[in-house]
Amino acid sequence: MQLYEQLEQLTNSSHSLVLTIGNFDGMHRGHRAVLQRVRALTGAEGKQIVITFRNHPSEVLRPTQPTRFLCTLPHKLALLEEAGIDTLYLLTFTRYLAQHSAASFIERVRQFIPFSHLVLGHDATLGRDRQGNRSMMQMLGEEWGFQVHYLEEYRFEGQPVSSTRIRESLQKGDLELVETLLDRPYSIYAPVIQGQGKGKLLGYPTANLDVGNLCLPPFGVYAVRVRKGQTWLPGIANLGIAPTIREEAPPLLEVHLLSSKEDLYDSSLEVIFKHFIRPEQKFENAEALRQQIALDIKTAKDLF
Repeated sequence: MQLYEQLEQLTNSSHSLVLTIGNFDGMHRGHRAVLQRVRALTGAEGKQIVITFRNHPSEVLRPTQPTRFLCTLPHKLALLEEAGIDTLYLLTFTRYLAQHSAASFIERVRQFIPFSHLVLGHDATLGRDRQGNRSMMQMLGEEWGFQVHYLEEYRFEGQPVSSTRIRESLQKGDLELVETLLDRPYSIYAPVIQGQGKGKLLGYPTANLDVGNLCLPPFGVYAVRVRKGQTWLPGIANLGIAPTIREEAPPLLEVHLLSSKEDLYDSSLEVIFKHFIRPEQKFENAEALRQQIALDIKTAKDLF
């Protein structure tokens, strides 16, 4: 997959270009249906192009209430690449971009990406004040010579699939439904960051992942599977603020391997949430926490 961060980086393509535009947060079943339509329209000689955003537009449009992501940016890029996309444009959504009308945005895109087909989700809107609805996009397509394809609402087992529904289910801790809607186990993929080393002092070293901008399941202790490279390892993880040993801290995902001493630093990990063990709680002291961790590890090993 070729990755560009500016529209100007691709010019004068001789291929037939099929474009889709969207956030693709979580890469759920509905997103995959959009990409399947893109592939179907591309054909053997065409090229699939996705425009997505580094940040969520809500960070610009409503900065006091931004939408939390379902997956990290590296995770989204990896999932798009797995989907077989030829070319990805990763743009930063800015206030300047938010002021573009649908027509001016599409006109600018077509200067550098002369696409013949535009594929959009059933409720997609483009441009300032969401004016680029279905009727306007169809009108622009007729005027400028490209075909617009809107997908019907994607439903699975009779129920709609959307990022909003997945966020609601995730926050409730319904990981089974989240897995069904994503069509993959719920996981967090992120680089390991430097921690305070307090887990090691307790006798249970952890690799820490920053989850501050993510929509998360309930805080607590989980049995997890951990992927480093192509290796999967059983583990246990605390998701939350670790109130016994930290104060007023942002949430972290702290991962401890059950049966391996493999070095997890200077790497990126994918952590699949397998079983919820208990809610996060504050203990009287570090020794009480240490004892509970030992019990949690025994529970996790029994689950595996």
